[in-house]
Amino acid sequence: MKKRFLYLLLVLLLVFALAACSSNENAEPEENLDPGPVQEEASGGEEKKEPTYKEKMVPYDQLEPTERIVFLQNSLNYSREGFYTPETKPAAETITYNGDNVEAYSLSYAIDFLTKGLEGEVTITLNDGSKQALAAEDFAGMYVSIDFTSEEPPVLYNPETGTEITDFLFAQTQAGEVIYSVVSGSVYNAAELIDTIGWDPEVTYRYVATDKFYIPVAPAERETGEIRGTLSGAINGSFPDLTIAGGKINDLLFIEMMN
Repeated sequence: MKKRFLYLLLVLLLVFALAACSSNENAEPEENLDPGPVQEEASGGEEKKEPTYKEKMVPYDQLEPTERIVFLQNSLNYSREGFYTPETKPAAETITYNGDNVEAYSLSYAIDFLTKGLEGEVTITLNDGSKQALAAEDFAGMYVSIDFTSEEPPVLYNPETGTEITDFLFAQTQAGEVIYSVVSGSVYNAAELIDTIGWDPEVTYRYVATDKFYIPVAPAERETGEIRGTLSGAINGSFPDLTIAGGKINDLLFIEMMN
């Protein structure tokens, strides 16, 4: 009887010893868990995102300015920081026009975006297609009376000389640069606009927004593209066949040649 009791006691001690070993083996991995490799594996398993066009593009200020088509309304109508800041944005002035005091913007805001400046004569094209020559000095002294949300063309007026332009579409300098008016509600085919001013239709141009974002647009992409005057008064570009930036550029300030 005593031997049997000792035998059972030894068996129980052996069972407890095995249970303790098993418990230690199961607990050891928890204590030694290293989240580092797990995180690295998770991180490595994620699909790496390609940088966007905007993230890859060379900052505009690092590019060399070239000849431009400047859009009148967006050169005057401040929308967001870029070429202008809240401190430098265009401000209307009071001028006397037809005996009344009216608010108008100096045309110098648009002229300042021309890289070749003004000299000699400027050719004015009206909405009916007629043209007239104007001395560069007279043109430089003009003010723009404008309602950005109106379908009516802006009025250009020089208070010093009395020169007035009431059906303005665009002005072209002797160097070939242009100031172009796109009123609210109007739409221009992008390729036809280039043809209208006599620029080379077979090259790629850079379309630049007021915040210095830009996209290159090739001839084929311009064929289906539009320059649109929105109801809010801004001028936007849309190019359905362009993959960059979804083919859109809002607050279009100017088009320029690419070196």
